[in-house]
Amino acid sequence: MDLELLKKYWEGKCSDEETARVEGFLRENPEEADHLLRNEWNRAAATISEKDSLAIREAVFATVNTDKDKTDKPKRFSLSGMKKPLMIAASVILFIAAGTSVYLLQEDRAAHWTVINNVKHKTREVQLEDGTKIWLKPGSSISYSDRFGEEERYIKLQGEAYFDVAEDSLKPFKVLTDNITTRVLGTMFNIKAYAFEEHIQIILTEGSVKVTLKDEDEEREIARMRPGELLNFDKVNNNTSIDSIRNSKEDLYKGNKLVFYNTTIEEALTRISRVYRIPVDMNDLSATDRKKHVSGVFHNTSPVDAMQKILFIHHMKLEQGEGKLLVKKKQQ
Repeated sequence: MDLELLKKYWEGKCSDEETARVEGFLRENPEEADHLLRNEWNRAAATISEKDSLAIREAVFATVNTDKDKTDKPKRFSLSGMKKPLMIAASVILFIAAGTSVYLLQEDRAAHWTVINNVKHKTREVQLEDGTKIWLKPGSSISYSDRFGEEERYIKLQGEAYFDVAEDSLKPFKVLTDNITTRVLGTMFNIKAYAFEEHIQIILTEGSVKVTLKDEDEEREIARMRPGELLNFDKVNNNTSIDSIRNSKEDLYKGNKLVFYNTTIEEALTRISRVYRIPVDMNDLSATDRKKHVSGVFHNTSPVDAMQKILFIHHMKLEQGEGKLLVKKKQQ
């Protein structure tokens, strides 16, 4: 499917023939459509400022959650007046926000999607109808259809969340993050899968999970995890590694702690920056410095204090710049 045609459809510019073609594709190939649009967003996000990216995301989630008329058909999000890169990004993220949001626009489709987005600075607790509890981290979202629980339980995650899954041997619970699927019956685990990071991490605290990777049209198993294990998936190189960790207790992930396991400085600071909307400039750091790693749990501290502690380990510091924080090397 041509991505430009999808954008044209969203903007309401398709002919009747093109409209039928796009809606047929979305209806018959939901996973392929979702994978295509997520990849496009990952590419587009690199060219958009943090301020614009956050503004688009917040507007989109508000639209998906509330902008419905009496027929329960969502209204189209207005893209008029936007610069072209922002319009493209908004078009793409509108699909992603409800995983894929366009499903909501199909009049002949019975399923509707619910999106729960955490725009607060504290972890949000969510309980699903099946009894599953989810602790959704700031800057993260989950989405599921009204068919959830009919034959299987299917959730899409952007960002980070801890899951305490209600057991149901007849209805497996699946969490989709990018092209990685985590399958369980009843267990407890944490998934970190931010779109702007190169790695997906899954930490199992109780039970067992099977992790699969969708590579083009093929889905293959990449791991079966046991409690106390951390799976690290490299999205760039499609590499998977599993390590044992000392502390995998559930209370570590339910609260408002910042938890990093073998995370690069660049990813750690970017995560804090985006989640808590604190502009950070790392331009003075070398590629080597950016790839240095940090592991640790930060709680009872502010996001800025957490960044300072991360940098202190590697002889770096924060300085106040004009409208943003600057990361600098300490003078030896």
